[in-house]
Amino acid sequence: MEERILDEDERRGIRLKRTADGETDAVEDTGEEEVAFDFPEEYDESLAGLSQAQAEEELARREKARIEAQETCRKLIEEGQALLAEEKFDEAEERFAQASVYDDGNGEASDGLFAAATRNFTDTEKLYSDERREDLKRMERGRALVLERLGDQLRRERENYQGEADSLRPQVMEKQEERREAFAANKRHYVICTCIALALTVAFAIATAISADNILRVQDSVVPVALTIVFGVVTFASVTLLAVYCAKLVGAVRLCRENEKPNATKDGARLLFLEDRLAFLGALLDGTSFENDSEQ
Repeated sequence: MEERILDEDERRGIRLKRTADGETDAVEDTGEEEVAFDFPEEYDESLAGLSQAQAEEELARREKARIEAQETCRKLIEEGQALLAEEKFDEAEERFAQASVYDDGNGEASDGLFAAATRNFTDTEKLYSDERREDLKRMERGRALVLERLGDQLRRERENYQGEADSLRPQVMEKQEERREAFAANKRHYVICTCIALALTVAFAIATAISADNILRVQDSVVPVALTIVFGVVTFASVTLLAVYCAKLVGAVRLCRENEKPNATKDGARLLFLEDRLAFLGALLDGTSFENDSEQ
């Protein structure tokens, strides 16, 4: 590279600076003093706009709240453990559930919660409740403990539920299809009847209007009056019949809609119950759904 000799003025405006990789580089000397700023690795946006004193006060308040939450959590865990030792499982479950709210990652609260919910790992029924399902989704340690202590029993329950669902599903689907055809025929019948009643109502109403209009157009008004009365009575009867068929049609439509619901019958409700439990057990035992929920 070409070497150039700097004169005195040029040397006066140049100073040496060490770069990030340890080498030396020449930069322009502006005469201004450099000020180094240390930025925190993580920036709390909730403290934006606060003064230094206000930020310190807010951080102190948060720390105090965190310590109080930990103390409350510890107290609830101790109460829960005492109740668990006395086999008061419902009360113990409540204490441990409250403790997990104060400290979501507390292992003792998680272990105690599922020990109480399962009556010292002898009963799985409480695991199917909405509350415990949510706890199993968010508590990885709790899932591991339940699988370790109750995994074999849960697998046996899944086999039983699967066998019952497989035998019940064809019956439910077959009966639903039979009802679907019958309800559809019933609906078509009332659609036709309603249309006929509507047509009769419109025809008799027009006849009544024409007869009434001829009362003043002819010299002998006896016949138009009689026809007006007759057609009026028949129109009223047609309107009544139309209302009846409309109600019947609404009922037929409702039956068709209700038949499509999975829990429309006792067997259908049982199948829905079995499929719900199978889905939960599949997620718990296979782990895929719970892991996806945790990542989200």
